[in-house]
Amino acid sequence: MADLGISHTHANHYGSVPAKKPASTRQKLHFALNAALFAAAFAFVTALVCGVIS
Repeated sequence: MADLGISHTHANHYGSVPAKKPASTRQKLHFALNAALFAAAFAFVTALVCGVIS
């Protein structure tokens, strides 16, 4: 990356990194759904490997 002669702190000040906003209800629901699906898939694969499901 090119050296622009300013530090990362100053670059961040001018908006190169978006400000972190608190998660909305929709984002929280989306995260919870993804986490539940991931956990279910993990449990299913684990059951297959351990022979619980044949």
